[in-house]
Amino acid sequence: MARVHFAHDVLSPAELSAALLDGELARVGGAFAPADALESPDLRAATLRPILGDTLVAIGRSAAWIHGALGLPPDVHHVQRGPHGTTRPVRRDVRFRDTAIDSADTVLLGGVRVSSRSRTLVELAREADDPVAAGAARRLATPALIREALDWIAAHRRLPGRQPAMAFLAGLAERSAEPDQDDVTR
Repeated sequence: MARVHFAHDVLSPAELSAALLDGELARVGGAFAPADALESPDLRAATLRPILGDTLVAIGRSAAWIHGALGLPPDVHHVQRGPHGTTRPVRRDVRFRDTAIDSADTVLLGGVRVSSRSRTLVELAREADDPVAAGAARRLATPALIREALDWIAAHRRLPGRQPAMAFLAGLAERSAEPDQDDVTR
């Protein structure tokens, strides 16, 4: 994975700006990476290191961006307390959920914890009345991932927004089961 640079880390903001103007670095989220680096989930996750540290987990739209379902990072990052307790981050650009997320529902990407693809799909399905979240869910969804997400919801009966999320995922499953028009006409 390419090295991610933050302001005041190794390079000053002036040096980062000069490297950006020279085409040596490109902006990825709130950080800088080599211009020729592939913008992978690991690289996107690494840009959130100052926010997440070792104790927070990227969830919802932030995780959707990391997994490639959103083109740009959200203005406000969605984070949740990991299994090892932490204090609430005091930042305007962070929406914090204080219930601990199970470590089985997370993956390690770029040195930080991110909700798994199936758990991210569940979070997006719970917010499916928002067009951005619904679009991200559609881009993230595959038939196997939809089944995993539905199984996860079935195992967590006390989940707020459970019924609408299941209905949204069932609709995605129906659409993915329908043959594509291009497949029919070939």
